[in-house]
Amino acid sequence: MPGGRVCAACGCSDIEVDAARGDAVCTGCGSVLEDNIIVSEVQFVENSGGGSSAVGQFVSLDGAGKTPTLGGGFHANLGKESRAQTLQNGKRQIHHLGNQLQLNQHCLDTAFNFFKMAVSKHLTRGRKMTHVIAACLYLVCRTEGTPHMLLDLSDLLQVNVYVLGKTFLLLARELCINAPAIDPCLYIPRFAHMLEFGDKNHEVSMTALRLLQRMKRDWMHTGRRPSGLCGAALLVAARMHDFRRTVKEVIRVVKVCESTLRKRLTEFEDTPTSQLTIDEFMKIDLEEECDPPSFTAGQKKLKIQQLEKALSKKLEDFEGEISSYQDEIEIELENSRPKAKGVFANFTKDDSIEDNASSIAGEEEAEDEELEAAANHLNKDFYNELHEKNGVKKNENGECKIGNEALIRPPALESLLGPLPTAASLGITESIKECISAKDREPGE
Repeated sequence: MPGGRVCAACGCSDIEVDAARGDAVCTGCGSVLEDNIIVSEVQFVENSGGGSSAVGQFVSLDGAGKTPTLGGGFHANLGKESRAQTLQNGKRQIHHLGNQLQLNQHCLDTAFNFFKMAVSKHLTRGRKMTHVIAACLYLVCRTEGTPHMLLDLSDLLQVNVYVLGKTFLLLARELCINAPAIDPCLYIPRFAHMLEFGDKNHEVSMTALRLLQRMKRDWMHTGRRPSGLCGAALLVAARMHDFRRTVKEVIRVVKVCESTLRKRLTEFEDTPTSQLTIDEFMKIDLEEECDPPSFTAGQKKLKIQQLEKALSKKLEDFEGEISSYQDEIEIELENSRPKAKGVFANFTKDDSIEDNASSIAGEEEAEDEELEAAANHLNKDFYNELHEKNGVKKNENGECKIGNEALIRPPALESLLGPLPTAASLGITESIKECISAKDREPGE
């Protein structure tokens, strides 16, 4: 205990000093009188080479790591660690970008604190420092509610806005910072000033803000970029105050696509507010709220699908009715046909069978006709020779006569050739019986 040291809280002189922890505690009241083991003095010693070197280690205010033991001469760098240099460079760039965005000192300090957190969690490794700094600044703009967009930082750094957005999402997730959604109303004064409405700048801005409030009440801002809603509100407000601002002029200011702006206008057109006049809109606040546009579009698609299913079902029913009517018509036509009687009735009933068999019998009839034609040709030559021998002549009608006698029919083929051969005379029956009996015999007999 150092002599003469007294506690400032209770006046007790019994003070316990712990050199290992570097603190001094009053045993009477428990107050901590000293808890800093870091000294602010710099001492130098002379080394063997005749040079001087600092004693101890320097610990930076922002870093927890230690640097190697200081050596070298007095003029040697006191050696700021790399993390301290990174923080210093980051702070300088944050101030440079923040001044271009016209951010106040509080926003700059908050952005620097975010940057220190990112460095401590090694989120700067593998990423450009400018991207991390821009993400920290935009994180401040989101938390503090300033009218700045990520596109502004992209224009200043000439970097793709999606690259900055990816870095911003990474920082917000790793630092556990819930960035609130952007209120489109923050951008109305800025965009209205850029559109140059002159003396009516405030009136146009207030009308645009009223339109935006109505859009938010109709759930048009959910899942939409704020710049698109601001562009639609400013375009309508400008027309309401007799300012001829084209779509391209508004697009050039709010930096959205023309189709996006027209889609926001179409969605606003579907709300009941669009049916009001200018005086009614400025005086009346409708209490009813519309469903979100995405929900309305989904309901329309669902209705269209239901109608398509109903129509397809009706078409199927109509096709079934038409087919049944066709069957009935065919049956009536079949019944209305005149029916054959007597002998021909069997032929009419068996028309289908005869049609199927006609194709098979057609070939056999063709062969029979060829055989008959050949036989007739041979018989004709044979009859002509017999007529010449017997003096038979033909008249004009083709009838055969012998002189003035009556007609003579040609003799039969049996009378000329004798009895015709039969199966029995040719021995066909006996040969068939022998084949059958030989087939019934066993092979060993």
